[in-house]
Amino acid sequence: MTTIRTTTTATPSVGRPSALDQLAALTVRNLRTSARVPQLLMFSLTMPMAMLVLFSQVFRSVAAGPGFPAGVSYIVFLTPAMLAVSTVMAGTNAGVSAAIDHTNGLHDRFAALPMRAALPGMARTINEAVFTLARAALLGIAAVALGFEFHGTAGDATAAVLVLVVLAGAMSALFGLIGDRLRRPDVVQFAGMMVMMPLMFVSSAFAPIETMPGWMQAMATVNPVAHATDALRGHVLGTATAGDTLTALVAAIGLWAVVTAVPVVTRMIRSARTR
Repeated sequence: MTTIRTTTTATPSVGRPSALDQLAALTVRNLRTSARVPQLLMFSLTMPMAMLVLFSQVFRSVAAGPGFPAGVSYIVFLTPAMLAVSTVMAGTNAGVSAAIDHTNGLHDRFAALPMRAALPGMARTINEAVFTLARAALLGIAAVALGFEFHGTAGDATAAVLVLVVLAGAMSALFGLIGDRLRRPDVVQFAGMMVMMPLMFVSSAFAPIETMPGWMQAMATVNPVAHATDALRGHVLGTATAGDTLTALVAAIGLWAVVTAVPVVTRMIRSARTR
């Protein structure tokens, strides 16, 4: 009697990618998507430089007004502000990107995948942080050509980068939430402008807060962009304290936390209503 033996080969199981691998894949996808539109990439990187040149000429008379720091040129006063302002303006890209993902159905495909819901937003934040640093480098080159001088130390430079990156994360989360809620790129652009304008101008970016009406001064005290601008300016001048940096970080992280909590609370409320 002949016995036939059957040999089976085990197929190795494919495990679920880790959250870190998924985040890396989404980040690379976002960076590649940005690189596929070189015109948009070029304008988003160079527009802050053009604004720096224009604003440094149009508003330079502010340096002769009351409340302006003594012995500080307007280009030194303006450059840290433009770093913060360009970060806010670029944050609207995260909102438009989120809306486009909804329009194209990509958000629904992400929702169907075994992946944490927060990862697409985190990938957008990393993408914005990368471009924030690139814009800062180009803006610094333009500022030096206009007479800018950095008076801080290496520690000041490091702290300024930290403030800028955290602010970029907060702005990406804020405008990303707007994009997730409105879901139409054209509407998101207009809504983003309405949010962006007070963040930019109700701050110390272009003029000292002391020169503003009382109600605007009150708004500026809770504006993360105002605190970031003050900290960046202090690090540029070499006069910033640890408290300035901490205040800027807490303000940005606080906004980031509130914005991140909104969809979580919304899901909890919907879940409670369906029970």
